[in-house]
Amino acid sequence: MELDIHGWLALATLAGATTLFITKWLPIPVTALSIPVILFATNVLPDANDALKGFGNQAALAIAAVFVLGAGLKEAGVATIMARGLQRLGGKSEVVLIALLMAASGLLSAVMSNAAVVAILLPVGISLAQRSGVAASRLLMPLAFAAVLGGTVTLIGTAPNFLVGDYLANGGAELAQGLELHIFDFAPVGLAILGTGILFMVFFGRRMLPVIRTEDRLAAAQLPVETAKTFGVADKLFALPVTEACGIAGQTIGGADIRGRYGLGIVMVHRPKAVAQRWLDPLPTRTMRPGDVLYIQGEEVAAWTFCEDESLQFGLADENALKRILRHGATLAEIAVPPHSRASGRTPRGMKFGERFGLNVLAVGRRDGVLVDDPSDVRLEVGDAFLVSGPPEKVHAISLHPDFTVLTDVSQEEDVTRAPLAILLLCAALIPPIVHDIPLAVSGLGAALLMVATGCISRRALRRAVDWNVIFLIVGTLPLGIALDRHDVAAVAAGWISDFGEVAGAMGVFGALFLLAATVAVLTSNAAAAVIVAPVAARAALAAGIDLSDALLVMGYGCSCAFLLPFAQCNILVMAPGGYKTRDFIRVGAWMSLVMAVTTIVLFSL
Repeated sequence: MELDIHGWLALATLAGATTLFITKWLPIPVTALSIPVILFATNVLPDANDALKGFGNQAALAIAAVFVLGAGLKEAGVATIMARGLQRLGGKSEVVLIALLMAASGLLSAVMSNAAVVAILLPVGISLAQRSGVAASRLLMPLAFAAVLGGTVTLIGTAPNFLVGDYLANGGAELAQGLELHIFDFAPVGLAILGTGILFMVFFGRRMLPVIRTEDRLAAAQLPVETAKTFGVADKLFALPVTEACGIAGQTIGGADIRGRYGLGIVMVHRPKAVAQRWLDPLPTRTMRPGDVLYIQGEEVAAWTFCEDESLQFGLADENALKRILRHGATLAEIAVPPHSRASGRTPRGMKFGERFGLNVLAVGRRDGVLVDDPSDVRLEVGDAFLVSGPPEKVHAISLHPDFTVLTDVSQEEDVTRAPLAILLLCAALIPPIVHDIPLAVSGLGAALLMVATGCISRRALRRAVDWNVIFLIVGTLPLGIALDRHDVAAVAAGWISDFGEVAGAMGVFGALFLLAATVAVLTSNAAAAVIVAPVAARAALAAGIDLSDALLVMGYGCSCAFLLPFAQCNILVMAPGGYKTRDFIRVGAWMSLVMAVTTIVLFSL
């Protein structure tokens, strides 16, 4: 079969889009949304309804709703409850810790965004590593890999699964003959993939993991008190009483500019003369009154200078001062700058960190140790870890920000009272499609709206909940999948695969589809790969005489096989905290990819 001019144009569009996805010369949404425009302009899809079909697709809406549901589960504390259980169960056995973390990560990622699960469990993994004496590098990569494996368990676990179901229900209706996938149809093989991956990592994979000890700056974070010890806060904490004669009495914290003038950070303001003793956050607008006690952190020489200039009485904080501060509404947290963070190259003062996030930057650490420079004026680098103080809810809020990774475990301070309601709303999204065949786009959207209405997810978190790159990729690449199918590109590729199947049998067809999907996913994204390869899988199945849904499921699992490179979303989150290098992911990820591929292909070939 030969391709016509429109088939070659569709292939050229795919090649051009892939190049732009890899190089990121243009933002991903721009590249994705250019695809339907090009297909229509070149007459590859002359009907505008076909070119713009992605905008009316239920899959994009349902996936957006699932993103909101997952973020609601995270903010309501569902994952925190599991994290607390891990803290209680975790002993000092490396094998047990790997198994526990991977099981928790895999089960959570079945109903939540894979990246969100890694972000939630990352500080738990670091804390467990420090307490057990096991190197964090032995735990964090298994944690990230398990999140990917767990996404294969349900229809909503990851975008490729949902797009496979959508293709059967809508896009490939003329081929599917009424076939339909339900939410837990992925579970039998998905659970086997997760279980096999855990067993491999526990008995074999962990032997290939690097040993990077917790002396590494980024692997030393624990609980707030232990974090304070890492940065030497207790040794540099001063209690300075404010009197009528003080130059700063009556000034606001921002107006006094103590940080800018002396390099000192106010951790907490104690106001004992209030009706009830009050411990106040050091907000820039907070007025310092006579009788207040300022708990200040910084260098002793700078503290003496400050006291002399402003007629303050110098005082050292006692050994229990830090614990009192932490008991009265403040916490300390270590925050890392991950790869591709917009904070890299900027200073906390320049990005107005305190004003934006309501947290004080107390110190900045690099691999060589804690920097002595004024932390507000340190130009941050990827891998830096800086110490902040402030309310736990502010730390929780910044943990949702893509430019920062919270390393300190503050899970014990998180409010989990809405967790039961969030679980109930998740059930409200999942049960109607199973029992009454109500579209998940409808039930998921309704449950997501209730998440917002009941306060399970805040407006701030809602704005960041949806990964718009994924949504735009689906909207933009769906027409490309139609074009590749309509102009016989998919048929040609399917012919090659079915020819291979005549020699290697069904197992060969499944293997070729898995490899093709995994390759396209690496070059583009897992969502784009599902849309592009689905027509190929469907036609290859029909040509080879194998079950259509089996071929599409194998293809979907292949799209999720993202272990080899550190730039995959889950891997990049653990790269700096674990101290990994690219070769570490290639070495272990190649074996994990093989384990996932063999498990998938063998189970579908039985």
